[in-house]
Amino acid sequence: MFLQKDELSKFNFISTKEFLLALLLMLITTISCFIILPVFLKQNSLVQKDFFDSNYFGIIVFFLSSIFTLYITYFFCCQRKNRPLKEGLFLSMPSNKIFLISILIGILMPLLSLPVIFKFAPDEFYAMDLINTKAGLLYLFTCALFAPIFEEIFYRGFIFPFFQSKLNSFWAIIITALFFGFSHFMNIGNAHILLSLFIFYGFVLTLIRYFSNSLIPSIITHFVHNLTLMISFFIMSKTALG
Repeated sequence: MFLQKDELSKFNFISTKEFLLALLLMLITTISCFIILPVFLKQNSLVQKDFFDSNYFGIIVFFLSSIFTLYITYFFCCQRKNRPLKEGLFLSMPSNKIFLISILIGILMPLLSLPVIFKFAPDEFYAMDLINTKAGLLYLFTCALFAPIFEEIFYRGFIFPFFQSKLNSFWAIIITALFFGFSHFMNIGNAHILLSLFIFYGFVLTLIRYFSNSLIPSIITHFVHNLTLMISFFIMSKTALG
């Protein structure tokens, strides 16, 4: 039953070969931007080498990697298939009702999960550590505010429709949630129990994408979620400092 296609999964997206090739190119891009490029610049640049270990350079790398990944996704989903951006990446506008529901979920999810985060997070929680410096705060807010666009296009605009078209919506939701959760492992330090929280986030976001049949509601929810979470972190860090 679960392996049968449903009405929303009966469409052609991209082939398995194209999917794997796109993932390989994205992996090469990520490794090049986050590992090879900083090492190369440290060895050959006249700029102070500490800059390449800073959060300021991290912002540059984040955008560079994200833009390359976005283009790879666009190439395989839209350009190669001669599809317009709206169709290829499922960017149809939602109704006002779905828009408001997306915002509400984006506010409620972080507020309900904050007690879990601070109960199970390590003493030096990644986000709280970053927010105590100017560069770290800028990096955190930049990534938090722009990541929803890049991440939703990748997970819910690329991963989800691929598995939805090959299997069905049920398994696509499960697989996408797992992809999203495990890929955020670095965000939670050594607090392995928080991994389930990120998988839950991925599950909710993918459900929103599924029921709306559009990527925009999950982008809105993800954006509001991150913004609410970052504001909460900032308030709590200032309160802790007295």
